[in-house]
Amino acid sequence: MFANCTYANDEKTAVICNGTRFIEPEAPLTYLDKEFWMYLGIYVGLVLFAGLMSGLTMGLLSLDVMSLKVLKEGGKPKEKKYAARILPIVKRHHLLLVTLLLANAAAVESMPLFLDRISDPITAICVSVTAVLLFGEVFPQALCTRFGLAIGATLVPLVYFLMALLFIISWPLAKLLDCLLGKDHGTFFRRAELGALVDLHTEKTSDNEEPLTMDEVLIIKGALDMRNKTVKNSFTPMESVFMVDINDKMDDQLMNQLLSRGHSRVPVYEGHPNNLIGVLLVKTLIKIDPDDAIPIKEIFINHSRKLPVVSENKPLYDLLDLFQTGKSHMAAVRKEVTVIEEHDGNAINTTDQGLQEIIGIITLEDIIEEILQEEIVDETDVMLMYTSVSV
Repeated sequence: MFANCTYANDEKTAVICNGTRFIEPEAPLTYLDKEFWMYLGIYVGLVLFAGLMSGLTMGLLSLDVMSLKVLKEGGKPKEKKYAARILPIVKRHHLLLVTLLLANAAAVESMPLFLDRISDPITAICVSVTAVLLFGEVFPQALCTRFGLAIGATLVPLVYFLMALLFIISWPLAKLLDCLLGKDHGTFFRRAELGALVDLHTEKTSDNEEPLTMDEVLIIKGALDMRNKTVKNSFTPMESVFMVDINDKMDDQLMNQLLSRGHSRVPVYEGHPNNLIGVLLVKTLIKIDPDDAIPIKEIFINHSRKLPVVSENKPLYDLLDLFQTGKSHMAAVRKEVTVIEEHDGNAINTTDQGLQEIIGIITLEDIIEEILQEEIVDETDVMLMYTSVSV
């Protein structure tokens, strides 16, 4: 079988054999050709652009919305500025993701078109793999994860431009991801997680510029734990409460007891210690002469304060709100007695107010001690401590 072949052009770069056209492969460009440097420059630009897109993808998408809000409100001046610029685009999580991935894919897929013209296939594969791995992935991602906030804020205009350029493709894909996966939300911590986070901020490292002290940690964790604490956890039992009878007299002996106790408020009862009728402010006794032995009843009429009664199951935060009104900084604690009643054969738990009894006293200082998680020792407490030691 014979083939009839003729040249298809004067340069003899194409041959037609039995109607089939065969073209001689183009020889790779050399550094002596002007087009070589143009192709090389475009290839380098594509590698750097792909690396930039890869770095932005890693850097911007690793920034949590909640973290950016924290930096925007409480960061350093530059961090506030950067976070304010980045926050709007990071909130569009899926649109940002699709845009950067499309731009990266376009750059990576275009590289072989220019590299093949300036090198042989083996060299092209080796150079392409090395360039994409090092300059298109490793270095950009390492740089952007370390300085993602500053780099991302600087390149916000470029990101907006790419979003507008690729909007026709990226917006439908982003909406599809929103429907399938839901919109991205910031990270919120549970109380236990916040407590662990506070503990980690006590570590003195180069990254932790302002480590928390142990007192700060105790106060923060005490405030977090307050939600689960009730009056039952903090009140003082009745057997440990110093009280005065309304029928007593404010004589020298009682005055000395008040001074030795060091309390600013003293509960007053009538008849039985559980029958608390109010609170006597010690500062109102400053003008009273102990030699007069004035009955407490007379003092109580003019200078008494009502004593609120709270349930032992009342949350401490609710009691703190009550104390903040200024009406009282002390409250009596009642024990709740549950009575089981039957209605139509069903057992119902009810609280019988008549069966409740006062089991102790709780003050504002008790709540503060729960927050501080430490005992508050005043001057009188110290004096009593030294007295007990000397004895």
